[in-house]
Amino acid sequence: MRKAFRYMGYIFWDCFKAFPGLFAAIIVLNTVGVAATVLEPLLLAGILEQAAAGADGGSLGKAIVLYGGCLVCAPVVNSLFRAYFKMAGVKGEKYFGSKLVAFSGKIRLEALENPETLDKFHRANAGENSQLNFFQQAILATGNLVTCAGMLVIMGRYSPVLIFTGLLGLIPMVVLKMYFEKRLTSMRREMSPVERRCGYLRGLFSNREAVKEMRVMGFGDYLVGKWGEANEIKVQKFRETDLDIRRKQMLGILILNLFFALNIGVAFYLMAAGKVSVGAFAACLSAFIRYDGSNQVAIAMLFNMMHTYHVTEEYYDYFTIPTETDGQQAYEPFQEKITACNVRFRYDGSSEDALAGMSCEIRKGEHVVIVGENGSGKTTFSKLLTGAYLPGQGEILYDGQSTVDLNRKGLYEHISVVPQDFVRYNFSLRENVSLSDPGGPEDEAAMEECLVQVAGEEFLQKLGGIHVQLGRAFGGQELSGGEWQKVAIARGLWKKSDIIILDEPTSALDPLVEYHILTKFVEMIRNKTSVIISHRVGICRTADKIIVMKEGRVAEIGGHEELLQAGGEYARIWREQAKWYA
Repeated sequence: MRKAFRYMGYIFWDCFKAFPGLFAAIIVLNTVGVAATVLEPLLLAGILEQAAAGADGGSLGKAIVLYGGCLVCAPVVNSLFRAYFKMAGVKGEKYFGSKLVAFSGKIRLEALENPETLDKFHRANAGENSQLNFFQQAILATGNLVTCAGMLVIMGRYSPVLIFTGLLGLIPMVVLKMYFEKRLTSMRREMSPVERRCGYLRGLFSNREAVKEMRVMGFGDYLVGKWGEANEIKVQKFRETDLDIRRKQMLGILILNLFFALNIGVAFYLMAAGKVSVGAFAACLSAFIRYDGSNQVAIAMLFNMMHTYHVTEEYYDYFTIPTETDGQQAYEPFQEKITACNVRFRYDGSSEDALAGMSCEIRKGEHVVIVGENGSGKTTFSKLLTGAYLPGQGEILYDGQSTVDLNRKGLYEHISVVPQDFVRYNFSLRENVSLSDPGGPEDEAAMEECLVQVAGEEFLQKLGGIHVQLGRAFGGQELSGGEWQKVAIARGLWKKSDIIILDEPTSALDPLVEYHILTKFVEMIRNKTSVIISHRVGICRTADKIIVMKEGRVAEIGGHEELLQAGGEYARIWREQAKWYA
């Protein structure tokens, strides 16, 4: 309950921050509308009683004008209310979407390895605009509850029995609505992984690479079947729940209408028995109608609020995911060495360590290659080296400064990375390269030189310059896998950094092109500390130091010839790979 009140406070505060002027206007309009609705039955009773008593035309005329004003007020207020909420929706969508996206950029990368984090994002994304719905429902529920209370007071002036029968009709609707909300919330949470799987499978059919592979390999029908199975589970669950709710909802409406008829019968009896006047009966009848309408709206809004709250709760729960913890020490560019001291790391949900006591040194200005078979921990170590991941145990030290204690932004400014799973941005070639340093100088000649050294002059000539749009998504030129990889390498080299880390930088290139690029690469990074992660040992001949990894630990460290002569893990991998070129 404490959590619910806290989150509701967040909703109202965020709505106020998103649209402060509209927030105030909506509350004022709702107050005016409620006041006019409550006054209406009382004014009607007064008009009828004055007419029966033969009141003078002046006072009766004023009462009629005031009554007419109340009748006119309702549609005007309702129209403005809707218009203001539409305006608030535009501002709210921007505010809540920006807040979600900004937070997502701060989540610890380790948390993104956990499927539950992805489920939470799916649910939070679904609840991105639910705050405005909750605010609207809360305003409407409050207004209609006040109207119901006003109508009960009016009815109670003539007979307490009418209050009792009015309240009695609420009980079955409240019980049913509580049942509906419990069913819907349970179903939504249960179906979250299924909905995400449906979205994933549907997305495969709009992914060019996936469509190409499924068509050539002939498993398109299988994936259609997989989507059909997941979708059928979702549809069947929603259908069963919806039918059950509709059946019980009809019962609730029937009971509510029976009590409405009972109220009118009691009021008619009181009038026939001479216990209330005709004017009072008319006021009661008007109050009954208003009460019944406001009652149904209030109950609907209250339970819509409950449902919307649970959707919104998922939005705010997302903000409890651990974010990147930042140290307070300013990063000072290292002068001597980077040290890994008995580093251990385990991914969320895994039963084994990806790094199981990794220790090594990388000295300033060294060209280091880290090799090992798939699953040896190379890529994981590169992520800890940049500070993107923090060790579970042990430390990564930059001249004695632990990455745990460092201000990560300062560290990132001095590191450039070409990841194994680099992104193919559907931007211009210039933007693809300059993304690594978006605030840097726009030296197009230098960028062209960088691309020529990495990809060759014929590459630029073929595309027609650095302003060409890349990727077919927006009508640009598509590149081969190797060409995209060259662009990614150029992006990593473009950033003015002290350290550059390349994870499998030439995996999509043939050996001759690989040799050409790496030779140029070594020339371009003469003044930098570089770390290349690779499963190909051919790259190692250019290295100052080779770190060989196995099962999350350092198996060997040395130079190419030294490690070959040692006859250990490196020599074994070298011999195995040499068979392919024999």
